[in-house]
Formats: sequence, C-alpha cells, structure tokens
Amino acid sequence: MKPKELLFSRQYYEAVSAIKRHMNDHPNDNYYSLLGDAQLCLKHYRDALLSYKRSQEMEQLMGSFSSLNQIGTTLWRLSQRKEAVETWHRAVVGIQDGSIKYGDLAGGGTQGLLLWYGAITMKNDNLRDCALDYLRSIMKRKVYAPAICWPRPVISMVLGKESLEEVLRIGNGSPVLSECLEKAGTDLLKRRHLCQTLFYVACLERQTGNEGGCIENMRLCSHLDNPILECEWYLARYEYSP
Repeated sequence: MKPKELLFSRQYYEAVSAIKRHMNDHPNDNYYSLLGDAQLCLKHYRDALLSYKRSQEMEQLMGSFSSLNQIGTTLWRLSQRKEAVETWHRAVVGIQDGSIKYGDLAGGGTQGLLLWYGAITMKNDNLRDCALDYLRSIMKRKVYAPAICWPRPVISMVLGKESLEEVLRIGNGSPVLSECLEKAGTDLLKRRHLCQTLFYVACLERQTGNEGGCIENMRLCSHLDNPILECEWYLARYEYSP
C-alpha cells in the first residue's frame, strides 16, 4: 500500500515507516506534512510539530504556508496556546494579504474558525473580533454554489445566519443528528463535515457560557472515527480527554 493509503486505513506506524522510506528514496519530495499527519494520529506531537515545520520551510520557498493550521493545532496539543493562536492568526493575515494562496473551498474559512476557537477559549476579545470580522469577509465573497464551498455553512452558523439543522442537512444530508452520526460512520466526507460542525457548535456553546454543552459536543466530535485531515478532531480529543 502507498503511504497515504496506509494512513487512511489507520495503519499509522506502517504509514510512518513507508513515508520515511519514500523520503529516503526521493529526498526532494515534500512528504513532511504527510509524516506529520501520521505522527499526529499517533499522538507523537513533538515529532509531528517538527515535521510540519520542516514541510513549511520547504513550501515557503514556493510561497506556500499550507501547514499553519496543523502547526497551530500541534502547538495547542502541546499546551503552547499563545503560540498556537499566533500561528492561526498568521494564517488569517496571510490569506488577507495574499501571501497564502491556498485556504479551503470557502477561501480560507478554516483558518478563521480555528482562530475564533482559540480566541474564545483564551477569552481574547480582540482576537475573537478579528476572527469574526475575517469570517464575515469570507462570507461576502460571491460564490455560485455556497453549499459546496465547505466550511461556508459552518461559518454562516457561527455568524448566526444558519441553524444547526440546516448545516447538518447541507453537510450530511439530514437535519437529524443521530442520522448524521450513523452516516459519518461509513462516509469519510460526511464524517469530515460532521467533525467541523460539532466542534464549532461546541465553540458556540462556550461563547455563550454553556461549558457543559460545549464539552458534550466536543465529546460527540472526539468519538467520531478519526477523519485524519480535520484539525478540529484532534482539538476536540484534547478538550474532552486531555
């Protein structure tokens, strides 16, 4: 199996070994981000941080900063919260000034959502307002198919423009949470959508002072099978079982 196939089949140790073999054979290929993903799955956070930073160094030569979300997430898992939030803020600023070309289908929505999570968790009102202003700017961009530009529906929910039920319907095909949880068990894309939806519902609960509701949604998010690529899953695991 190829390294990525091993990773997505949850053979994490085998994926690390295969990735390292590939890197030895092809030293010019940047497989550091994939290596970081596998190490993050294994809870090898310091190793993952080094891998993501090495990937960033290689990508930076081409004007890309594609690992900032993961670097921030790994720093947060290492309890370096100030540095994590600074990293997510850097990602938001980079998309705003054009130095970061790649965001997500919404044009960089995940970066803003992660910054918002960090800000409300650390009770930093200035950064919270910065994140919300940024998310509003994302939503002002004209798109032909808003539902497809994930996580645009989640951003709309965070801004109070969309209900949870509608976000579940858009992302998972049903407004009923139990049905969405069932679908997420076998459909990776729906699992990824549900992961982000539950995580940011939890953040909304935290913002209103309902920490019990926050942790319950973090629990639901963390109990999904690992969707591999969503930073929010690792953060939810940290929230529910640090």
